[in-house]
Amino acid sequence: MLGFLINRSQSVKSQLVSGGDHRKLIAVCRPLTLLAALVLTAVAPWSIAQTNALKMSESARAYLAGVLDIMEKNALNRDSIDWNRVRTDTFAKAGNARTTADTYVAIAHALGELKEHHSFLMLPDSLDKDQKMWIQVQMRDELIKTRGAITSGPRGRSPFASREMTGHVHQRNGKIFAHVVVPHCAGEYTEWEKDKPYFEEFADKLHGIVADLLAQKPDGWLVDLRGNDGGNMWPMLAGLGPLLGEGDLGSFQVPHGGSGTWFLKDGRIYSRGSNGEAVMSRIPASRVTSADLPWVAVLFDRGTSSSGEAVAISFAGRQRARSFGEQSAGFSTSNSRIPMSDGAALFLCTSVEADRTGRRYPVGLDPDTVLPAPDSRPAEDADAVILAAQDWILLQVTR
Repeated sequence: MLGFLINRSQSVKSQLVSGGDHRKLIAVCRPLTLLAALVLTAVAPWSIAQTNALKMSESARAYLAGVLDIMEKNALNRDSIDWNRVRTDTFAKAGNARTTADTYVAIAHALGELKEHHSFLMLPDSLDKDQKMWIQVQMRDELIKTRGAITSGPRGRSPFASREMTGHVHQRNGKIFAHVVVPHCAGEYTEWEKDKPYFEEFADKLHGIVADLLAQKPDGWLVDLRGNDGGNMWPMLAGLGPLLGEGDLGSFQVPHGGSGTWFLKDGRIYSRGSNGEAVMSRIPASRVTSADLPWVAVLFDRGTSSSGEAVAISFAGRQRARSFGEQSAGFSTSNSRIPMSDGAALFLCTSVEADRTGRRYPVGLDPDTVLPAPDSRPAEDADAVILAAQDWILLQVTR
């Protein structure tokens, strides 16, 4: 999974695109001499898009227009985008599309025009594997042409990527440190209902690790998000619930002053917005809670992205917490999941995330304690980030 792909919060109500009454492209056709046609092509390239749009099937045209309508209404940077140009270019890219699948590469072009790097389109589960792979390659190439390649940048790839969920303890100076590694939580399917068992299992497993470590009465915690490149934020938060503290954890800040909030109450992670409250994830009935907020060191790095950053933000501004490592990947914006009529899903960047104090994070997080990033994964007893986090906890608990 590409790290920039997924932060699946729902700060805007999902919408279903089914055609509807969308704006129409109208072209006036007149007999032209060859010379006139050449002149018109040279001075008015929009005519090509209109001609191609006329060759499209009505279903493909309505589908593409509907996606563009959603983008224009909800995209994070919608006020600074030339939508007339984007529509013209996108329809030209779609050419004589006959099916909704024929529009996907054109949609990738439009996504590349949104002045951010987080939005994306997931293809229907029903597509043939080879067909899906071919379309994904075309979409990737189009995104690279439009908004530039998403790379790991000059800092390189995180050496902590692709870790398994684990929990264990360290002992030092007579103190016990609980260390929980939280990997990404990425489902397999575009239709999220199919991934529900996996998400529930993730939250349950993570919560079980936390419960087992709590039983050992640690003096402090290391929540290790290094290399966590995103996925579904809700199971991660539910599993870590006893360490977060109840109440508001963060918010989605949308343009023009709107916002939605995520919070923890009675072992459940909620999202609150203009349409009320919804339970996003919960831990088992046998959940445990900590009587007092434990000391927590949050570890993140260049590979902490998207939903991984949302989890880090959920600890930011919390008493008895401090972060260690290096600047995160910079995808601390929120994507709204919008299902399409053909089984695809548009993940549209609609908001910037903020912590419980209201501080916004438009381009990632800087840790409270910055430490040089290793080129390779060190042993834990030689890991400078772990040692610095332990030093801080020791200072707190021995005062």
